[in-house]
Amino acid sequence: MREAQELFGSGRLDEALACIDQALAIDPGNAVVHANRGIALVALCRLPEALASFDEAVALKPDYAEAYFGRAVARLLSGDFARGWVDFEWRWKRTNGPAGLQHKEFAQPLWLGEKPLVGKTLLVHAELGLGDTLQFCRYVTPLAELGATVILQVQSPLVELLADLHGISRVMTAGQPLPALDYHCPLLSLPLAFKTELKTIPAERKYLHADPAKVARWKTCVGDAAGRRVGLVWRGDPNNSDDRHRSMALSDLLQQLPRNYRYYSLQKELSESEKRIFDAHPTASCLADDLDFTETAALCECLDLVISVDTSVAHLSAALGTLTWILLPFSPDCRWLLSRTDSPWYPSVKLYRQERVGDWRGVLTRVAGDLKDRV
Repeated sequence: MREAQELFGSGRLDEALACIDQALAIDPGNAVVHANRGIALVALCRLPEALASFDEAVALKPDYAEAYFGRAVARLLSGDFARGWVDFEWRWKRTNGPAGLQHKEFAQPLWLGEKPLVGKTLLVHAELGLGDTLQFCRYVTPLAELGATVILQVQSPLVELLADLHGISRVMTAGQPLPALDYHCPLLSLPLAFKTELKTIPAERKYLHADPAKVARWKTCVGDAAGRRVGLVWRGDPNNSDDRHRSMALSDLLQQLPRNYRYYSLQKELSESEKRIFDAHPTASCLADDLDFTETAALCECLDLVISVDTSVAHLSAALGTLTWILLPFSPDCRWLLSRTDSPWYPSVKLYRQERVGDWRGVLTRVAGDLKDRV
C-alpha cells in the first residue's frame, strides 16, 4: 500500500487505483484497502464506485470511522445530504483526521435538532478551518429564529468580523469563560441538526457585512474604475494537506488574465518573489499583505469581482455577496458538489473546475475568456 500512497500523492491516480486493486486481489477482506480504494475513486470523481467501496469497508468493519467519513464525502459530493451529514458525524472518531480537530467535551448535552430552543442558550463552536466557520456561521440566524440565545465560539481572527452576525448574542474564542449553557453544537453539525437538503440551504446572498468606515477608506485606495476592479487569491494555507491541489503560482494566474482590469491582491503574506511580480505588472497592485478579516472584508466590498482558489477569502467574499469566481481542482471539496458551475451555498459564486487533474491552464483560459466578455 505504500506504493499506492506514493502514486496517489504524486497525482498518478489511475496507477494508484491499479495498485490498490492488486492488493485487493490478494486480500479481498481487507476493510482498509477497500476504504483506500474509495478515496482514490473520489479523487477520480467516480462516485458510484467509491460509494460501493466504502460500503464494502463498512460491511467488513462496522466501526471503521475512516470508511464512514469517506462515504460522507462521496455522498455530499453527489448531493445526498440526507445520508451524507449523518456519516459526516464520524469525523470525530477518525485517527487520520486533520491536525487540531478534536471533539470538545462539555457538561451540557449535544443539540442536534431534537429539543426545542425557546428560552435556551446554545453554544455553537467552530472546529478547524476559517473557511468552514465563514460558510456555516449562516446557521446562527435560523437558530435565533428558533428562540435560542446563540453564543458563537470561533477562531480569534474571525471574532471582530462576526460580532454583528444577525441573531448572535455573543462571539468569543476558545479558552474564554463560558456563560451558563443549556446545549452545545459543533458548527459543522448544524446542517444535520437542520436536516439540510440542497433545496433548504439557508442561502442568503449577503449574511456578512463589512465596517462602513473601513469600506469608505478602501474606496479611496482602489479608485473609481467601476466594473474593472478584481481581487485575486491564488493559494491557500500551506499547512492544509490538500493545498498542493488547490493552489497555483501567481505568475501563472496573472499571465492568463487580460490587462484591461485592475487587479488587487487579497493574499496574505506574499513572498518576495510574489511582490516583485506585482511590482512588474502594469495593472496589478499589492495594497497590503497583512490585512485582518475585517479589512479584507471591506476591500472585498469595494471590488467588482473576486477570483480565488478554494480558501477562506473565497468564503468571505461570497458571504459578503460580492461576485466571486472560485477556481477548483479536479476533485473538489465536497461542499462544491460535482459538475455544476453555481453553488447552492452562495448565490454570488461561479465555479471554474479543472477538467483534468492539475490542469489550471484550462481553468484560467475560461476565466480569461469570461473576463473579456464582461467588457
